[in-house]
Amino acid sequence: MKKTARPQRILSRVWAIQLVLSCAFSLAPARAAEQPLILHLELHGVVNPIKTRHVKQALERAEREHADFVLLSIDTPGGLVSSMQDIVSIITNSPVPVVGFVEPNSAQATSAGALILLATDVAAMQPGTRMGAAHPVGAGQPLEGAVEEKATNTIAALAKSLAARRGRPEDLAAALVVESTSHTAQEALDKKLVELVANDEADLLRQLEGRTFEHAGKPRTLHTHAANRIEVELSWSNELLDTFANPTLASILLSIGVLGITYELAAPGIGMGGIIGLISLCLGLLGMSVLPIQLAGLLLLAAGLIAIGLELALPTHGVLGLGGVLALGFAAVILIDEAGYFGAVQRVDLSLFLPIVVALSLGLLALATVTRKALRAPFQLGPAAMQGKSGTAKSSFEQNGTDFTGSVFVDGALWQAIANADVSNGDAIEVVEVLSQPMRLKVRRKGAL
Repeated sequence: MKKTARPQRILSRVWAIQLVLSCAFSLAPARAAEQPLILHLELHGVVNPIKTRHVKQALERAEREHADFVLLSIDTPGGLVSSMQDIVSIITNSPVPVVGFVEPNSAQATSAGALILLATDVAAMQPGTRMGAAHPVGAGQPLEGAVEEKATNTIAALAKSLAARRGRPEDLAAALVVESTSHTAQEALDKKLVELVANDEADLLRQLEGRTFEHAGKPRTLHTHAANRIEVELSWSNELLDTFANPTLASILLSIGVLGITYELAAPGIGMGGIIGLISLCLGLLGMSVLPIQLAGLLLLAAGLIAIGLELALPTHGVLGLGGVLALGFAAVILIDEAGYFGAVQRVDLSLFLPIVVALSLGLLALATVTRKALRAPFQLGPAAMQGKSGTAKSSFEQNGTDFTGSVFVDGALWQAIANADVSNGDAIEVVEVLSQPMRLKVRRKGAL
């Protein structure tokens, strides 16, 4: 009986441990679910394809991590219509609700920013901010004629549809575009263009607690108490590309690109003007949003590989290869966006990437230096080219009057030579002068004066 009871006690203890563990694991998700998850990102500056990529990646991450909602801080004077439409589409089709908040004090959501604010599920503003003035313009100037009418009506219809989606006044939303009206935070709240006015983010989260609305055909209730907040920042590569999107810098890069390529075609050289011009042209067109991000990266990748390939076949003295390395570096920055990797590679390993790029650049620079030194050396032909060359004595020199005569091997040939001092067979010699009558070399033993 005792032997039978002992295994039963062991089995009962194992079952008890399994029961405790299963309860613990089943309660873990419930406990985690009790803490809301909020992703926060900023939309500051001009709206462009770089900002579009940032918003898209953030909302995709929010979906993967089952965030309760995304908090989008807005401070923008506007930007490209195409980028605005992309961001609006991303927000309205997101399975995760988006709360738009115009902040900080004196911030604005004007032009394209006003449409993005209308696209959010809950629109909020901080006192002292403004929104509106969404009339379309072209290159900083008002549009005219049929083009102006078409663009205005299209964007006005978009504003009305976004307002209707959240029960906001459609006529006032359309007036933001047609009449370019603008509103302060309090005015926008009074006219029901936004739902909330909050003094800061903490005040906004307090007001959002328990707020209920319909999203994707289902009722949603926001919970912000003791929420876990994740900051989704613009990656360093996107920040660099966003800098190129500055209209002034983009224009300068475009000018440098055109001038560099024109110079290379007008006065063909070692390719420096061409490769620098091509890099600048691609970055300038990317900054002006003429080239899509992926296409610009692929063009720079192809240009870099071609430049390095030409370096191996043409005497460009390392300059074209150096330009190719530079093009590959920019291509890597454009195509490899570390903000797009979640749960895998977080960023480009600069400790590995930079040493390789620096080593390649230094190698090409050293090659260019040696080549430049060789090109600067005076061109020599005939007897003058023999002066200073080294060789080997092929016989012991015999005295002939005041001189010593013998044979030497220099520059792949056997020569008769004279010297002022005795030279033994096998000694290393140096050519001092080429004598013409008869043709022979005047040499000296290396190390002798």
